Amino acid sequence: RTGNTMGLFDRAKNAFGGGAAGSDWAEQAQAEQAFANQELKNVGYTDGSPVTMANAADVSAQASADHDVLNAYGQELNRIIAIGTSGTSVITALTDTGERTAGNPWFLVEFTVTLPGQAPYAAQSKQMVPAVGLTLYAVGTAHYINVVPTDPLKTAFTS
Repeated sequence: RTGNTMGLFDRAKNAFGGGAAGSDWAEQAQAEQAFANQELKNVGYTDGSPVTMANAADVSAQASADHDVLNAYGQELNRIIAIGTSGTSVITALTDTGERTAGNPWFLVEFTVTLPGQAPYAAQSKQMVPAVGLTLYAVGTAHYINVVPTDPLKTAFTS
């Protein structure tokens, strides 16, 4: 019986990456730490070194500040979408500002707005455009947009 019980535990250990048939847990932990360090570097919180007691407060403060910026940005976009007049737009220029929030780049987006019953007009806004969505905002692309009725330069892309 003891042999069968040990065999069961050995099989479970091997199935979850331990033992001779699986990966070494220490190697997996090191690989995960290296991944986390790289992600923290990618978003600009560290230089790629691990978070330690010495830098934890700075990393936490930056992450909190980025959270606040992202939250405020999202709330403003939602507000504009909720109260805005719907129209269309065409991107005329896209310029990287060099600013980053949580690793995401900000762009100055220039576009032409067309609202029902009004002449088209030029506008611009600073938008966060993640790298994976950058091609969606290429010059010449058309988008639905909402515009604050009392301030036609306050806009939010809805497509």
